[in-house]
Amino acid sequence: MTSFLSTSSSKFFNSKLQYCLFWLLIGVASAQLSPNFYSSSCPNALSTIQSAVQSAINNETRMGASLLRLHFHDCFVNGCDGSILLDDTANFTGEKTAVPNLNSVRGFEVIDTIKSQVENVCAGVVSCADILAVAARDSVVALGGQNYTVLLGRRDSTTANMSAANSSLPAPTFNLSRLITLFSNHGFNAQELVALSGAHTIGQARCTTFRPRIYNDTNINSTFATSLQSNCPQTGGDNNTSPLDTTPNTFDNAYFNDLLSLKGLLHSDQELWSGNTTGTTDNQVSAYSSNSTAFFRDFSNAMIKMGNMSVLTGTSGEIRTNCRKPNSAGLNLIDTKIIDLITTIFNMVSRIREVTADGFKGTRMAWVSRVFRGRGEGFRGRRKVVFWAARGGEGVATGGDGGGVLIGGASAQLTPNFYSNSCPNLLSTIQSAVRNEARMGASLLRLHFHDYFVNGCDGSILLNDTANFTGEQSATPNINSVRGFEVIDNITARVESICAGVVSCADILAVAARDSVVELGGPSWTVLLGRRDSTTANLTAANVNLPAPTMNISELTKMFSDKGLNPQDLVALSGAHTIGVAKCLNFQNCLSQDSNINPTFASSLQGTCPRDGSRANNTVPLDATPTTFDNVYFNNLLISQGLLHSDQELFNGTGSTDSIVSSYSSNSSTFFRDFANAMIKMGNIDVITGTNGEIRTSCWKTNTDASTLIKEKIFDIITTLFDV
Repeated sequence: MTSFLSTSSSKFFNSKLQYCLFWLLIGVASAQLSPNFYSSSCPNALSTIQSAVQSAINNETRMGASLLRLHFHDCFVNGCDGSILLDDTANFTGEKTAVPNLNSVRGFEVIDTIKSQVENVCAGVVSCADILAVAARDSVVALGGQNYTVLLGRRDSTTANMSAANSSLPAPTFNLSRLITLFSNHGFNAQELVALSGAHTIGQARCTTFRPRIYNDTNINSTFATSLQSNCPQTGGDNNTSPLDTTPNTFDNAYFNDLLSLKGLLHSDQELWSGNTTGTTDNQVSAYSSNSTAFFRDFSNAMIKMGNMSVLTGTSGEIRTNCRKPNSAGLNLIDTKIIDLITTIFNMVSRIREVTADGFKGTRMAWVSRVFRGRGEGFRGRRKVVFWAARGGEGVATGGDGGGVLIGGASAQLTPNFYSNSCPNLLSTIQSAVRNEARMGASLLRLHFHDYFVNGCDGSILLNDTANFTGEQSATPNINSVRGFEVIDNITARVESICAGVVSCADILAVAARDSVVELGGPSWTVLLGRRDSTTANLTAANVNLPAPTMNISELTKMFSDKGLNPQDLVALSGAHTIGVAKCLNFQNCLSQDSNINPTFASSLQGTCPRDGSRANNTVPLDATPTTFDNVYFNNLLISQGLLHSDQELFNGTGSTDSIVSSYSSNSSTFFRDFANAMIKMGNIDVITGTNGEIRTSCWKTNTDASTLIKEKIFDIITTLFDV
């Protein structure tokens, strides 16, 4: 193997297609869920799905609840990968016959119809997993619920897991403790458990799922129980259905009102509200029963979070043409993977005119066929990789029993337990390193934010300039502004000392941001982990993608929307300005020019920040309690004491986000909850996972210089494949 690499490297890297293959491996498999994933490749995908969902619900209203449940039962079994849609094959037993699904989940024929319609407008582009996610959202909206942004780019699994379906889905007989444990294992907290359970505000349940409750439970309204017994006798009638709440065709908060009256249909539903002070989730149920807006908001956030669980992206999985069966039916799975990879390479090469002129003629499938007709002895191993010589057109197949990096290694599986085995002391190590300077908490939180808003949470903000690129630290929004790099260096050194080469700088940023908020009195949340680090930075993107302190509400709303964040997320995340300080240069002009500023407040600042700019680097607290994470920031906005112009734009007395600011000013718990949800959502967008990027050993520089990156990336993959 060593001699092969050394003697062949010159020809290997001179081939134009091998150069294309490198960039394919580096960039195509990035785990980039995005609301705009299909905007170019299938611009009519969302409207096609929405129209088909509406038609199905018009035909049968209950179908909305069924499509929502399909998505839930898909995501809770190894992630949102469309595995629930697969029929049994000779190689595996599907999930449809698992106990929680058998004679229960439905709507498969509607998904078939949607898939057929989508294939008609853009064949082989949109995954079944994404169709499920969008159909669930569209069902909620069609029945009166709140719209939310679905992040897209999932790919479909090539197998199913009946065993996991039997163990990973909640049963209608679960008590509260078991529900909390199950949801926690999937990365959800108790509030998200209650919000997602609110999906039972639509749909029906079979008698067999609630019979024990209406005959045996004591925490049930007796009149309600009696009213159900004629349709659900003690024997027989297993498949008779009853509404899950009093308005089963409308997405509202009636489900929670029913729980307060002990009229939850399922035992697991009523477990959410006990009616005494010991109930862990009683307050949440009560809040949703009196405030449908809060329920809609939290449900939307929880659905977005659920939809990002353990997704497949890049070259992992496949895009099924029939949601009921993998494309590999009738083919060896590895052959299908190679076809997928070669097709992707062909798409790239066909766009490069000089390579196309070198002999890539004929149709894509003819080209793939030529490779497989001549594959010969090289395909006898269990895991293979194919390379194609650009000029001669001759297929070269090289086989072996290696690790299969190209085939399955790029799965986007962010999970709270990512380092539980590889670096079990990670979280405590980061937490202990955060506690030094009170102001540093705000700085670490801001580092994470400024990292995310430029090409996703990839640690690119930490990179110093090199001969090959100018880093983001010198961008206008960052220069002489972002700080805390030495703290991240210190954390990285500590982490490397206990588990070298395991934890990414991007994940360190995400955890340090959360721990900073907690240290200063704010909420905690579950940080999903498994990001990898970028190998470059983007100064241009940093200059255009970060919000400026002079932006108005329209500009802020659009910028956040472009990142998949809604106005509520914008306001919640802006609440990060409840800690830290800002330099005079960011607001000194507003003190004399803005009309929506308290004049006494403005005058009190002008001594520190004179109009002549002579003290531009002086700092002023962003709110009245700059070292405590609370809701004082929003109280300041109500009295026109927002320090930055962009802050005060969130509240002007008649603005689109006024009501959210008012809500947070009067209820810190609501702010804390929404801030935590928005941070989770932000941290999951456009991450790098699998074999993409790298795990930097020093956060301020890449592990490899540009001249060796190609060879090391390719050699890494080949070495793994051949098990050297």
